[in-house]
Amino acid sequence: MPNPFQLVAGDLALDFANTLDSRYDPERRLELLPSYDRFIAFAWQSGVLNRAQAQRLLKQTGEAEGQLVLTRVIDLREALHFLFLSVETKERPPRSALESLNRFLADVRLPQSIEWEKGKFHRLPADLVSTPVGPLVPIVEAAAALLTSPDVTHVRECSFHTCRWLFLDRSKNHTRRWCDMKICGNRAKAQRFYARQRDTG
Repeated sequence: MPNPFQLVAGDLALDFANTLDSRYDPERRLELLPSYDRFIAFAWQSGVLNRAQAQRLLKQTGEAEGQLVLTRVIDLREALHFLFLSVETKERPPRSALESLNRFLADVRLPQSIEWEKGKFHRLPADLVSTPVGPLVPIVEAAAALLTSPDVTHVRECSFHTCRWLFLDRSKNHTRRWCDMKICGNRAKAQRFYARQRDTG
């Protein structure tokens, strides 16, 4: 898969919220979901879809329809970002973001079914590729689950000033500062090193 996403947040909903890179730096800001096919690539890499499902959705979704779905994708992404950020900053969540999530909870539903096979009932999961918005269903469910879970108090924002991605802090003492130590942690160390060199110079 070209240009893989960095899935470092520890939760599907947070990884989805992180698909706008360098959000607070206008000169470096990068939209990681510029098209419907990139959203499907995210859904594939994050395990929402398998390869066959991703290929089926791309084949059956026209460009115009994909663009309309992408608008909804970005709307949900932005709502989730500000909802989870409000948890981290301990501020009241924006009403518009909460209303947006609730609209998705009401609208993005796929039917499930009960089937009889081999002498017993089986519950069949929803078909995520029956509609172009299908991959949003697990993301919305993951967001609702995390927001109402005790784990939501461990949502953090990366301390590196040009990153500030959200992540779920599962460290023993809940003192993790970086979305990924190998990336932002090392960048911060390098900046501190060069700052000391400059000061002593």
